[in-house]
Amino acid sequence: MESHGKYETFDGELKIYNKGSAFVTNHLTFEKYFIKQNFLKGALDGDRVRISFINLPYQPFPSARVQNIVKRGKECFTAKLYKQKNNNVLAFIYPHQSKKILIRKADHEIDDGDIFHIKVIDWRENHKSAYAQIIKLIAKSKNPKSDYRYIASRYGLDSFNKHVYPQKEKIKHQSLLKKGMKGRTDLTHLITFTIDPETAMDFDDAISITKEKDQVELYIHVADVTHFVKEGSKIDSIAFERGNSYYFSEKTIHMLPEFLSTNVCSLVPKEKRLALTIKIILSESDDVINFSIFESIIKSDRKFNYNEVENILSSKKKSGFFSELRSLNLLTDKLKKKRLSKDGFVLHHAEILFELDDRGAPIKSYEPERLRSHSMVEECMLLANQLASKKVYDVQKKYKHFGFFRNHENPSLKNDTYLKDLISIQKIDKKNIQSNLRAKDLNNILSNLDPGQRKVLSSLFVRKMQKAYYSTKLLGHYGLGLKSYTHFTSPIRRYSDIIVHRMIKESYNNNNYIFNIITGCNESELRAQNAERDYKTIKGLKLLERKKNCSLIGYIVKIKKSRIIVNEKSSGVDGIILRKHIPFAEYEFHEKMFFMRNKVGFETFEIGQKVNIKVDEVDLLLEHVFFKFNS
Repeated sequence: MESHGKYETFDGELKIYNKGSAFVTNHLTFEKYFIKQNFLKGALDGDRVRISFINLPYQPFPSARVQNIVKRGKECFTAKLYKQKNNNVLAFIYPHQSKKILIRKADHEIDDGDIFHIKVIDWRENHKSAYAQIIKLIAKSKNPKSDYRYIASRYGLDSFNKHVYPQKEKIKHQSLLKKGMKGRTDLTHLITFTIDPETAMDFDDAISITKEKDQVELYIHVADVTHFVKEGSKIDSIAFERGNSYYFSEKTIHMLPEFLSTNVCSLVPKEKRLALTIKIILSESDDVINFSIFESIIKSDRKFNYNEVENILSSKKKSGFFSELRSLNLLTDKLKKKRLSKDGFVLHHAEILFELDDRGAPIKSYEPERLRSHSMVEECMLLANQLASKKVYDVQKKYKHFGFFRNHENPSLKNDTYLKDLISIQKIDKKNIQSNLRAKDLNNILSNLDPGQRKVLSSLFVRKMQKAYYSTKLLGHYGLGLKSYTHFTSPIRRYSDIIVHRMIKESYNNNNYIFNIITGCNESELRAQNAERDYKTIKGLKLLERKKNCSLIGYIVKIKKSRIIVNEKSSGVDGIILRKHIPFAEYEFHEKMFFMRNKVGFETFEIGQKVNIKVDEVDLLLEHVFFKFNS
């Protein structure tokens, strides 16, 4: 850190967040500094910048401004192109970018929203705009897959498909499958099944359950990916680069080669497969007596989707698998109740999915029903991950190596205060809330709200919690109410689980590089979350365009003096109600902006309130929507 006159400065990499604002992290202190969009000085995401500190009120982070751009992060981008009235062509690499990019000598036929690879040829650092040239077309705006191709290209996911694996690679891995059968525990006699979404093609985990007198034996079988993906191999390097599998309506981008993801590694039915099995013995009171993790051979008897399991459990006919599924349902229901009786947050956030027409445009949205079968799988995987973390910790102590854990810390003091204040204005009984806010307390609050409010406040609670992350340190998981946790059950689609498998097998040799791997896994997880969020925002906005004249339902998530932010129910998109569309009155505002009330009338608007709205304007360029009240 240097001192320049009255300013303290340091250099760091700029990270752009929603709505164009940014953060820079001081890598000496790990403190984040917030930079408003109008203080970016033309800097873009990924640029190395020199910042100086400023004081901004009501910010949760220390604030700063960009003094100058030390080095541009890159010169080639994925961009949507739009024509201006003066025939200039503007390139938008993301909404609210702080520097305009003008296309020079555009010799392509361009329609608004077409997606291109571009290269900046002159940054013109002392001007408000830079010059760029077109490299190649990615997708026309009317292409049914344009949204997917835009997100895949913008986040660098399209490069994943360039790796071609020759036929000899596939033959080699089939041979590895046969050779791997030797020396393993044969569990093919167990009744085994998978439970996944209807469209699933890659089966990471399978379950078996048996009863022995006064004990239950629960087997969670996880695909033994590390038998096929050797540390330091080409496939391993590419998997680390990808970090995750990516699931879009138009296409799945697998972390591993598809012949591994959907065939050789996948626990497909009626085929012998290699697994890393965790055998858990539970008492009559559902306490874990002991567990073991070992290499096994399994054969899944059937693949279920969630609805099929629900139908079997609800049916009065005791068809095949009824006994096993009923036993699993009873066990996991007790495990969940026991876990939540101690602590842990119940997330009331249903995923919004879109039904697309043949042009790739959303025609409607839906929230998959939350079924017992979802909870059955979740509780099994939570228990397996929890016990796997204990095994990693034991191995870590044995070899004096670093571990690999999934941590979720308690809310910061500031956010803890915010959550308590937000709870204080809810019209419910709060007498059992503890002074140190527990995840369990949040559940008690949410259980007293109607489903819509429960969903939006659950989302607000999550936003104010710390973000879960990977670390070599074991700090516990606040959201789950667990002292020890890791990721073990999804090695086909998540690289972190591959590292955990190697540690459990005591075959991990890259201890000196563990911090690079931790950083890579955290960054790839964030990339996956951002890519999914941006994809769903685009689809949600297009759905709202279709619903311009419809009456809609929203919930207030934020109040400012100039506007109200509302989350629309069918799209999941946050939109803006400007002051001109708020009933005219003299309003008083809560000190933390939890509500605004008419001083002389009856109008009151508060966080979590259900409101009837209509679309006023959708802006696909800046990716936002304006609403107005529908009276």
